[in-house]
Amino acid sequence: MPAQITTAISDAILALTCLISCYEIFLKKEDVFVIYGFILVGIAATAGAFKFSGCDSVRDLHKSLSTHAGAVGMPWLMLLCASIQLNQGLKMSLVSPGWDIFVILGMHVCTIQYENTRQMLLPATLIGLLYAAIVHTNHFHLLGIALLCLSSVFGITGQIGPVHRVDLSHFALCGALYSFKCGLISII
Repeated sequence: MPAQITTAISDAILALTCLISCYEIFLKKEDVFVIYGFILVGIAATAGAFKFSGCDSVRDLHKSLSTHAGAVGMPWLMLLCASIQLNQGLKMSLVSPGWDIFVILGMHVCTIQYENTRQMLLPATLIGLLYAAIVHTNHFHLLGIALLCLSSVFGITGQIGPVHRVDLSHFALCGALYSFKCGLISII
C-alpha cells in the first residue's frame, strides 16, 4: 500500500488528541477506567499513523484496533460520560470501583462475537449521552455528539475535492473527543 501522508498525519493528530485528553483527565482523577475509551482510540490512531505512513505490517492490527475503538472505546467513553453526568460527578465508575473491567471485557467479547452488538452499542450510548447532556445542559458533550455524528457523515472512503473523507472524519473525531474531555473535566 502506498503511503497516504495526509491520513497518517490526521491519525497522528487523533492519537495526540487522545494522549492530551488522557493526561488532563488522569491529572484530575487518577482513574484508568475513565480514560480507557481515549486510550483505545489513541492506540488505534497510532497504528493508523504507521499504516498510512507505508508500514504494511500493521494493516491487520490497525483494522482490529479500529474495530474495537469504534465498537468499545467510543461507546465506553460515552456511557461513562453519561453516567458521570447523571451522577453529577459523585460516582466515577459505571458499575462499582474495580468491577468496570468486567463490563469492558464483556463489550470486547460481544464485539468479536456478534456483529449486531457492534452496530448497536454506539447509537445506544450516543442516545444515552445525548439525554444526559440535555438534562444537565453540558454544552461540551452536546458539541462532542454533533462532531461525532459529523465524523460518521464524512465516512472513510472517497474524497471531497482533494481531501480524503477519512481525514475529515479524523478531524471531526478529534473535536468530538476533545469536547468529551472538556465535558468530563467540567463535571469532575
